[in-house]
Amino acid sequence: MHFNIGDKVIYPNHGLGVVETITRQNVFGQEIQFYQLRLLENNSMILVPVQNAETIGLRGIITKKDARNLLFLLQMANPEVKQQIKEWKSRFRENTERMKSGRITDVVEVVRILAKVNSRKSLSFREKKMYDKAKRLLVSELAAAENMPEDAVERQIDQALVVSLGTKNIGNA
Repeated sequence: MHFNIGDKVIYPNHGLGVVETITRQNVFGQEIQFYQLRLLENNSMILVPVQNAETIGLRGIITKKDARNLLFLLQMANPEVKQQIKEWKSRFRENTERMKSGRITDVVEVVRILAKVNSRKSLSFREKKMYDKAKRLLVSELAAAENMPEDAVERQIDQALVVSLGTKNIGNA
């Protein structure tokens, strides 16, 4: 997969970014080409070797159709019961792997699982942070895909979770 300057991309576990430049740098005597990304959440800059971009999980943003499908997925019945009965440390470890994958469907699954757990009991501090991060990543990508304000997308996500959980109000975890 090749990206051009100005392309919006997703950097796994960090979210939406823009390819600012494509540069070549000498690293240990070898010239390597890099994507210079500006992450939109915190305006930080990172370099990603072009040759490792796919391995790292760098990808383009989803389509509008995919965004609609993800909102539908969020509305579906809750994740399997076994996810909720696990000890939080085990659940956290599995969800951490999902977050690192870079796949938006994995981020959706983390949001669904943690929203379900939160509907039954309070999340641990670490899971609360993970839930907030996963939701932020989801909101930013869906907003970019649908060209909508993030607060409107967040309301759509919250409403989808209400449907999924069969509750009256999801609020924040």
